[in-house]
Amino acid sequence: MLGPQSMGYDRSPLMYSPEGRIIQTEYARESVRRGSIAIGIKSTYGVVLAGLLRVVDLNEPDHKIHKIADSIQAIFAGVAADGRILISKARLESEIFRLTYIESIDVRGLAIKIGDYIQIFTQQGGLRPFGVGMLFGGIDQTGPSLQFVDPGGGVVSCKAKAMGEGDSEAIAYLKEKYTDNLTIDEMVEIAKESIRKAARDTELSDDSIVIEVINSDA
Repeated sequence: MLGPQSMGYDRSPLMYSPEGRIIQTEYARESVRRGSIAIGIKSTYGVVLAGLLRVVDLNEPDHKIHKIADSIQAIFAGVAADGRILISKARLESEIFRLTYIESIDVRGLAIKIGDYIQIFTQQGGLRPFGVGMLFGGIDQTGPSLQFVDPGGGVVSCKAKAMGEGDSEAIAYLKEKYTDNLTIDEMVEIAKESIRKAARDTELSDDSIVIEVINSDA
């Protein structure tokens, strides 16, 4: 809940509240917390991205994990339309980099480009922040890499990350189980169990969980 001092400071992303907060960006983070859970785990053996598929009525399930480049995948939680735009932007930036430098972009470099783009929407009138959080996972010259991009444009390198509905339960489980030397199979099982913890459904079937593995040996 916003305090009385914050009232009225949520009309524009350009305004700080007296507490030093940008309220519209906090609303965007709340949108992420209401999204379908998404998980990322990194170890010396590679990166695993996982998410919960939500199926509405008779709709076909949408893609949860998206290929950006040969060795980079992305997953998001929050407003689907915003996420789709940022996935397209990431693919464009990846291709521009490849054509310019004749090599693939590194995962953190791509995440920073998307973070910079997102940040523009927090400092211009007439715009609103993107209501998504994104995880980029992949293999580059530094090895396995997992990068989180916040709705405010912040970029954080992660060993493991959960975002979306039930993320606190998932993060608690990840903290309990994570080590740097998890095998791919172990990461897959931990990701599945993290999603079950977030969904508060121990009987959640594997059909409801989508997994993508980026293996450092590939």
